[in-house]
Amino acid sequence: MGQYEDLYRMGHVRTAEIAEPDDFIVEFSLKLKQRRAREILDVGCGAGRNTVFLAREGFKVVGLDISRTAVKLASKRADDENVMNCMFVAGSFLDLPFSDAHFDAAFSSYGIENVPLSGIKKALSEMKRAVRDLGLVLVTLHSTRHWRFGKGSQTGPNTFLTYDTIKGKQFRFVTYFFREEDARRLFQKLNLKILLIREVVRITDKQRAHWIVVSEK
Repeated sequence: MGQYEDLYRMGHVRTAEIAEPDDFIVEFSLKLKQRRAREILDVGCGAGRNTVFLAREGFKVVGLDISRTAVKLASKRADDENVMNCMFVAGSFLDLPFSDAHFDAAFSSYGIENVPLSGIKKALSEMKRAVRDLGLVLVTLHSTRHWRFGKGSQTGPNTFLTYDTIKGKQFRFVTYFFREEDARRLFQKLNLKILLIREVVRITDKQRAHWIVVSEK
């Protein structure tokens, strides 16, 4: 996980330059308001754009990221925008530093994806543990329609190892790619009730495809 600290220090995280929240997080905020949710956890918050948006919407939000540089960037963003009801902590989504049933909802936007399936299961289990009964859990997952599917070395079913060299430093990524039935099976095994599952395909420089899954504990 130390490589994400290096990527943030090198200024090579694409989403860190984006100011606007994700469209599906704006949608999610409406559902959170309908449920009168108050305390929200952003897992893999990066530079904090979704965290700060939800805080501006009136929620009390904690953003967590493995990179201390990302946490500093997120804190600065909140300070610059004079947003007070959010905080940021450094930590791993594989072992969330929060007590059981602490939040009304937890979400991860492009945060838990570049790990093997076992890591995704662990992260989801931790998010489930951290939310209260009937709390919501939203995550994004790589789709098999993503441009990176099939690239690099296959290390298991739907799992590929790729390398990227940036400024002379090599970075290693292991990614599990989901079909819809794979995502449904994962949530069923974790006893999370799927409320919404939708594939989003965006074509920028390359085709980026993800599943957005909203579930209930």
